[in-house]
Amino acid sequence: MSSFRHAEFGAQVRRWRQSIEPPLTQRQLARQIGVSDGFLAHIETGRTLPGRETIRRLSHSLGIPAVDLFRAAGHLPDSSESQDTNIFEDHELRLFFRDDWKRLTGEEQELLMDFIRMMKKRLQRRSGS
Repeated sequence: MSSFRHAEFGAQVRRWRQSIEPPLTQRQLARQIGVSDGFLAHIETGRTLPGRETIRRLSHSLGIPAVDLFRAAGHLPDSSESQDTNIFEDHELRLFFRDDWKRLTGEEQELLMDFIRMMKKRLQRRSGS
């Protein structure tokens, strides 16, 4: 993995962390995911890439689907469909599902994501975008 991927991933984690309302500090997020403040700082500055379990914990704390974090970290191939319809870039959806997302089964998460993608496409067609 390249250091470019590390920096890109770290910057995205920082954006996700700061977009939570109220925003989490590095210290708060580090405690939630069970790592040191310094380790989280290294992730966000691109000096290191976290392991799979840390990525899973980040997913739960940030309210972002694990697949998006694994993809951003380079553990999964990029998917143009996922990038075009990243439903969790929408702040309100992230807040709405922040607590409940981790309680849904993988099948329920996928079903919900498919529904939201379908609705976004429908709204885009209706607005002529």
